[in-house]
Order: sequence, then C-alpha cells, then structure tokens
Amino acid sequence: MKTILRFLGLFIAILTFSTVLHAQDTTSTNAQQGDLDFASKATVANNFELQAANIALAKSQNQSIKQYAQMIVDDHTTVGNELSSMVKNKNWQLSTPDNQNYTKMIDDLNNADPANFDRIYADMMVKSHQEAITLYKDASGGTATSDADLRKFASDKVSSFEKHLDQIKNVGTTDTTVPAGKSNSKIPGPSSPVKGKTPKPTLK
Repeated sequence: MKTILRFLGLFIAILTFSTVLHAQDTTSTNAQQGDLDFASKATVANNFELQAANIALAKSQNQSIKQYAQMIVDDHTTVGNELSSMVKNKNWQLSTPDNQNYTKMIDDLNNADPANFDRIYADMMVKSHQEAITLYKDASGGTATSDADLRKFASDKVSSFEKHLDQIKNVGTTDTTVPAGKSNSKIPGPSSPVKGKTPKPTLK
C-alpha cells in the first residue's frame, strides 16, 4: 500500500511539474497578434534598409551618401539582431508580410541611372524612416502591442530613426566624389558666342 501511495505521489508531482512547464511555454509562445504584426513588419522594413544601404555603398560616388549608408548598415544590423533574438527567445512564429513595395524599390535602386542614384536613394530613406518612426511609435505607445519587451525595444529605437531621418534630409546629393583617375571637370554644354565677337559664317 505504501508503495502504491509513493508511486501515486510521484506521478502527481511529475504531472504538476509538466503542467507548470507547459504553462510557461504557452506564455512564451502565445503573443498577441499585434506583437507579431509589428515584429514581422519591422523585420521586413529593417531588411530593406540594409539592402538599400549596401547598394548605395556599391553604386554611389557621393562620399556623404556612402558614409550615411555605412551608418545605416551598422545601426540596422544591431536593430535586426536585437529583434531577431527577441523573437527567437519568445518562440514567436512570424508571418511574411507583403513586401512587393520594398522589392520594387530595391529594383529601382539597382537599375537607377548613376546621375540620379543619390537622389533616389535619399528620397527612399526619407520615406522609409518616416514610416519606421510611425510604426515604432505606434508599437511603443499604442494599444496594438502588449509585450513589454517589444514595446521597450520599439521605444528605444525611435530616437535613432529620427536621427537617421534628420541626417538624410541634410545630406547633399550632388556633391559627388570623383573616382581616382577621372577628371573632375564638368561636362561642357553647348558653346556660347563670346561677347563682343560675331561668329563668322561657315563658307560652303
């Protein structure tokens, strides 16, 4: 009888422990839909920033643009790593939001004429950072998200994105750095008649 009672007690203890573990695991994986939506959108947006910045590093001849792009790579790599670690630790399964707009913008950058590349990239960065600031502010102070860690993460990144936005607005997109070995002279336009002299007619 004592053996049966001991076995029963051990069984109850194991069952109770398993129930606690299951409850903890359920707590970590069951996020609100708003948390998952934000994490998915933020991941896709962050990946776009990194792709665009790497294209700018490869294609731009403007030193200011290249410095800005390198800052984006450094900062957004950190953002991506932090968000990825959080999602992994919480066992969240993220959906893949529609990113056709980002795909088109990457294609536009890859196919951009060199003369217009810096302006196109700068315009994209203004737009994408404005959208990111709105997204992160809504996540940190709105009602769509509920996870405390995620809300703090979003709140901590807003000031950095605002800095990125201010900087790209002040970056000159026409002050290009000419590659070594190439002339810095401007392409001559149509010649103008010299004042005080009348061009001679061409003899046939």
